[in-house]
Amino acid sequence: MMDNIEELETYFNRNGFPIMRRCKNCIFYKAEEQIEELALLSMGHCTIKSLYFAFTLVPNVYPYTKEFFLCENHKLANENKLAEVSDKIKLKDAIKKKSDIR
Repeated sequence: MMDNIEELETYFNRNGFPIMRRCKNCIFYKAEEQIEELALLSMGHCTIKSLYFAFTLVPNVYPYTKEFFLCENHKLANENKLAEVSDKIKLKDAIKKKSDIR
């Protein structure tokens, strides 16, 4: 698990483009399909760390997140295989500035 989001790395896909890390492609993300309004908003919950329910102090509540958010604990499903066969790049170097996008 990373302590600093600035140090997070990603990999190139087979077309040579960097894989953008986001909640949607993380092993800890579970899409919420049971609640129709949340499914339309592309929301789900992150299962990496549960929150405590205030009245029982039982850690059984997961925070909701949108599919395009990112945390420092992100892990791709095939991360080990990608590390073997693909080149790494720092995620912050792969993100284009709005002015660079045409």
